[in-house]
Amino acid sequence: MTSLLRHGRRLLFALAAATCVVAGTMGAPGAGAGVRTALAAPGRAAPSGAARSRGAARATVGAGRRYATLLFSRSEITAADGCKRDDTGIARLDTTVAPYLQTLGMRGTGSLVTAKTATSASRCTHNGDSLAVSWDKATSLAQRYGWSFVSATATYPLRLSSLTPARQWAETCGSALTLDAHGLPGGHGLIAYPGEQGVPATVQARDGAKCFAWGREYNKSGVTTALMGTTAPFWQYTRVLNGGPCNDPSAWCYTIPATGTVRYVEPGAYIAMIDALKPGQWLTLQAFILVTGKNPAYTRNKTRWNCTSSDPAMHWTNDVERYCYKDFQRIVRAIAERGITVTDPLTVGKAFGRPAIYP
Repeated sequence: MTSLLRHGRRLLFALAAATCVVAGTMGAPGAGAGVRTALAAPGRAAPSGAARSRGAARATVGAGRRYATLLFSRSEITAADGCKRDDTGIARLDTTVAPYLQTLGMRGTGSLVTAKTATSASRCTHNGDSLAVSWDKATSLAQRYGWSFVSATATYPLRLSSLTPARQWAETCGSALTLDAHGLPGGHGLIAYPGEQGVPATVQARDGAKCFAWGREYNKSGVTTALMGTTAPFWQYTRVLNGGPCNDPSAWCYTIPATGTVRYVEPGAYIAMIDALKPGQWLTLQAFILVTGKNPAYTRNKTRWNCTSSDPAMHWTNDVERYCYKDFQRIVRAIAERGITVTDPLTVGKAFGRPAIYP
């Protein structure tokens, strides 16, 4: 909250419209009061040369290590059927995934659409098929399991690059200030731009790079290098855990129609990426909802899956945003066995030369 007050003195009248975009049902964890996020003007100065120098000095300490981040898009905690919670066949973030990662000495990183996150109620998303965490639940994950949270913008606009500069600032830097206001760790580590549009290069160069260590860009390699921490505008590469049709050409599930994906990616492919990771490299793997067994008999939810086979080649989902939990477990166990440091984007940013503090 100290950061929020410090920047509040620079409020410009030009941001009045932008404030309406990002203010919403956001209260401090456990409270009902709203929090406005458009608190400072676009064009804020970047961290000073001294701060950049301190960051570069720190980079020599940890840049030679291997890093991984387990990113959970929009912090989707469970599934829903027409926005009504349905935990059947779901590895919930709070009761299953987070405790399991803790047994491996790992912590997750969630992203939040800050202006649409409510104080205690879960947010319905993904066409009514998923529920995202509330501020209260995010705070619980941070306090109990050490999770960090990054921005998925304020409102998740599909045409961010077409907005006015003031609105773009509110979606990016304003969103980071909202995370600060709620006391969640790691908020300036990453801006996870909506993936259904091209990368907003201008927005990242003007706002994202000033308020975050990294801007997310989807890339099949999923690997960000230490050199990218000194290369503007500081893109970070993220690889999705892809659901999809199964990998056995003789099975009926090989040709099922699927949304947003071509083929289910077996855990062995990700483990090969883990094995190839070198010192000074950072692998980011992103999940949405992790599923178990077979899908229930939904009424409205169109997502389907079958993770029951002992052969990963027979695992399938009909949506890129569903992946088998047992395969996820194989992947994270491989990370643990190889001694790779699992942490949040801000920590890696500092190791790779990005500043520790942002406007």
